[in-house]
Amino acid sequence: MKLIALAATLGLALIATGAAAQDPVEEIVVTGSRIGGPSYAPSGYPIAPVAVPVVRLERRADNLIVSVQVINDTRDAAARRSEITRSLTSMARAAAGRSDIDLSILKDGALVPFTESMVSTLTLGVDEERDDTSVATLIVKTPIREGDTLDTASDRIETFVEGADMTGRSLAEISGSWQLSIVDPPQYRDPVVRLIAEDARATSAAFGDGYAVNVEGLENRVAWQQSGPLSLILYIPYQMTVTPRP
Repeated sequence: MKLIALAATLGLALIATGAAAQDPVEEIVVTGSRIGGPSYAPSGYPIAPVAVPVVRLERRADNLIVSVQVINDTRDAAARRSEITRSLTSMARAAAGRSDIDLSILKDGALVPFTESMVSTLTLGVDEERDDTSVATLIVKTPIREGDTLDTASDRIETFVEGADMTGRSLAEISGSWQLSIVDPPQYRDPVVRLIAEDARATSAAFGDGYAVNVEGLENRVAWQQSGPLSLILYIPYQMTVTPRP
């Protein structure tokens, strides 16, 4: 059975000029470093691990993703770059013609779409053990559909990678663990707050008029964590206390 690593980091050996220009709606990679807490990354999302509160919203992730390396070891540097860029162009064109496959690169924990027009701007990585081998790393993703299992979703990516049209000595292979992504996490803030409010009202009713319920931490941003092969929980790190009324 295929497993998804909760805390794996996607190592990218590919930088695209202008890649920092992102759409207003971010797509975030779900990893162990993205479990919520009081400390926040430059992107504004929580990074310090905390206990997940009882009240949380459960849903499927938006996409299944994996890192794919395109490697070329042609001895001549110019020929090597030509072969690997032609291979990347072919992959970009193939993905553009499909509704179930997208290519991206990772930038500050968010996915940035990778297109054919970006190929010419690439700075290729170098294999640490072989200086005559160039490497480019892409993120391949597929939308998680109703009825999907990890196997059916990952099979779409595997079929795409195995069928990629490689030029010369170029080779495309899956590298790293299967991971999930979520699009625009802040959109779930209001639903989570409503769930917290419902729980607070029920708690207040259970204790009666002699007690007050206090909720703190609602200023925190939405956090997320993987809860199953294709599912997530979203929550706001908060604390609720019950105290006697004065």
